[in-house]
Amino acid sequence: MSDFHDDLDEPIEEPGPEGNGEPERRSLYRHPLAALGGALIAAGVFAFVVLAAVDIAFQGENPYRALVTFVGAPAVITVGVIFFLLGARIQVRQARKRGEKVRFMLRVEPSDPRYMRNLWLFLGLTGVFIAIVGWSGFKAYEATDSVSFCGESCHVMDPQNVTYQNGPHARVACVECHIGPGGSFWVKSKIDGIRQVIATATNSYDRPIKTPVEDLRPAQETCEGCHWPEQFFGQKLIDRTYFRTDEANSPWTISLLVNVGGGNPRTGELEGIHWHMLSDIEVEYIATDERRQEISWVRSTDPETGEVTVYADADREYPDPDDPDTEIRSFDCMDCHNRPSHSFQPPATSLNLELTNGNLSSELPFIRRLGLDLLNAEYETHDEATAAIADGLQNFYNTEYPDEADDFADRIRQATEVLQRVYVNNFFPEYKTDYRART
Repeated sequence: MSDFHDDLDEPIEEPGPEGNGEPERRSLYRHPLAALGGALIAAGVFAFVVLAAVDIAFQGENPYRALVTFVGAPAVITVGVIFFLLGARIQVRQARKRGEKVRFMLRVEPSDPRYMRNLWLFLGLTGVFIAIVGWSGFKAYEATDSVSFCGESCHVMDPQNVTYQNGPHARVACVECHIGPGGSFWVKSKIDGIRQVIATATNSYDRPIKTPVEDLRPAQETCEGCHWPEQFFGQKLIDRTYFRTDEANSPWTISLLVNVGGGNPRTGELEGIHWHMLSDIEVEYIATDERRQEISWVRSTDPETGEVTVYADADREYPDPDDPDTEIRSFDCMDCHNRPSHSFQPPATSLNLELTNGNLSSELPFIRRLGLDLLNAEYETHDEATAAIADGLQNFYNTEYPDEADDFADRIRQATEVLQRVYVNNFFPEYKTDYRART
């Protein structure tokens, strides 16, 4: 490497004309490759300055602008520098083959103003290059960790992005859960991102994206940064309103008292659903399917007493726990609260909610049954679905209730908008993703 750098920084000297003892200096950088590198550097710097100014002027997140500014332009500059240095090296090697003298260039020569100007120019441009690359690296780091980059720049993530925006964690950045604090998981995620980029470029990614995510960071290191298990205790009253599929869309309400449990602040006892979150007792399980929805074997181990309790379903087959190849997983938050930020609601759930909130008029006859039929139908695209929903609603009431159709017009129009919104937010036929694939 030292020879390489020496080669690049040495001028070429040829004997001067007769009668002149001064050697003639010829630039190292006249090689076509070096000229191309210089042009790329100039173009990259110009593009970077313009785009960086635009990025500063418009503070809103734009993943495409950030990628071009802080990844694309610096990449062009870097390629230009490489070409420039390679061209200079080729020039030096050719000079040596011709027997011309090459001497080291990077030294202070106050007696040579031209050389000193070039030296300061070289050092200045090197400093600018380092500053651009350094700042771009930091901004690229920020950009690739942004919500807009995760959700908008990669169209494959459209289902996840839409449900995230409509979910309870919409104000929590993607990286807070998918990467978390520390550098090791950040590096791991970026390396895995290369595989994902290749899969997207070659159109070989999974449809739908497989769940659960195999290499997701342990939930205790992410979820518990916001959700403190010790503060989830006692009971929680939940009222749920459901609607039947009869003509009147008859409602009925169920009240549930959920024993969230955890640590009882009065007795100090562990109780309820979260009892295991506040103890040293380890709870493990064996899943018999890839989605970890079928669990036939559970083991609870108390490290203090050494007591081991096994719960097994005698009517189901499951792998031998003593087999070293059997995957025994420890329960964490995600095993129960799976996909908390990417919930694809079934039509029945969505319609119950819209009817409860009054967005969907229960005075429209059979609207719940009709909504279920229209939402569960098979469509190829969002455009096809929205058109079919509008036609289906209008045709049904024109046919079944011709005398009342005009009176229902406003409610039908509102119902059309609601059902279309429900479909667009929960069904993604292009990616084969909906509540049936993401349960």
